[in-house]
Amino acid sequence: MIPVRIDHSQVREKILGDSIRAVATDLRLIDLPDLVSYLKTGQIASVGSLVQSSIELAFKPETLSFGHAGDVFLEWGALPRVCLDMEFHHKSVHVYFRLMLEAEEAGVEITYITFEGESTGPGSNTSRLHEALGEARIN
Repeated sequence: MIPVRIDHSQVREKILGDSIRAVATDLRLIDLPDLVSYLKTGQIASVGSLVQSSIELAFKPETLSFGHAGDVFLEWGALPRVCLDMEFHHKSVHVYFRLMLEAEEAGVEITYITFEGESTGPGSNTSRLHEALGEARIN
């Protein structure tokens, strides 16, 4: 039997992306020129207020937050893309990631993840991430 290698990074990004779908959808309701203007002129507090408003609709307090940084990618012949640094902290799971917003879709890229306490391996840590995200969401 050939062993199957699981790419835990992709699995974790899928779990995270599915969990924050409502936040991404709500953020895409913000007028793009406003968001671009705030990011390009360094008005991070304004971006933070907008992001926090979207988070409050879907997550319990102090579990998901804006990481106080973001980028805008505007290129000729391409759709605009806004990237926001985000953080998730709950049940000894800490995730730092980029939320990428485009016109029709959104994605996440985990930049750093830690799991406090004992672990039996990557699979159990992935389960811990799924459980922590589930408990942090407002149902």
